[in-house]
Amino acid sequence: MVTPARRTHAAAALPPRKPLYLLASTPARMDAGPDHLVLRRDQGAPLRFPLARLCRIVCNRHVAWSGQALALCLEHGVPITWVDGRGHALGCTQGHQDEALPFATLLETYLELPDWPARFANWRARRRLETLTTTAQRAARAGREFDPIAFSELKRELVYNGTHPLVFPEQGQAWCEAIAIDRLQRQGLQACYWGFGASRLALGVELGALLWAELNLECGALPAGVAPGQSVARLFEAWAHEHEGRLLLHLGDLERHLAREVEAWQ
Repeated sequence: MVTPARRTHAAAALPPRKPLYLLASTPARMDAGPDHLVLRRDQGAPLRFPLARLCRIVCNRHVAWSGQALALCLEHGVPITWVDGRGHALGCTQGHQDEALPFATLLETYLELPDWPARFANWRARRRLETLTTTAQRAARAGREFDPIAFSELKRELVYNGTHPLVFPEQGQAWCEAIAIDRLQRQGLQACYWGFGASRLALGVELGALLWAELNLECGALPAGVAPGQSVARLFEAWAHEHEGRLLLHLGDLERHLAREVEAWQ
């Protein structure tokens, strides 16, 4: 007999979930088994991916998905983000949330405010500034302080215009959005919401943009130093593993912002 304690220990012993990048340049088809995906290509044996090992999937246009494979990912809560290969996310899938969590309910109430876009823009500007400040502090601790004039220019462009230097390969932008969607899924939140007057909040895009800005501000010449045979995706995942917690900080600050604005309105 397996006791709850043994089940907990067994779950803890499982290897961490990993992302799956499907970025091949040749056609392939994704089918499904009882608890795993099956990737079939024109050449080579089929590849099997257990759903219990996957946290998210990034996929380009070359993979044709069966309905069974899509349904299996939805059932297991594994989000899929389709990318165009030029840094843009084309769309995503997320499983249905059976019960709205307090954060989601708070967000829905916030979006009933007629002027929520202006309120959200103020929050976004503050998080952009926090991103720049945090990156500059990390650089200073590493002995690479930002030039004051360059910092002022970055501050003006990032905080108010949402622009920043583009250092990392462009596909990283969509990958940042995929990470954001994965985190939203685990937090019981959707990637997109609709507010007052049919206004749209693309929460996955907004959070992904914050992560994308931080990646470019921090990585410097890192992409140019990729060793032969080391993929850009592997380099990205190494960076993301160290910085994914930043999304939790953004979400925590967003929840506080929502609570304050809703309370003031009511």
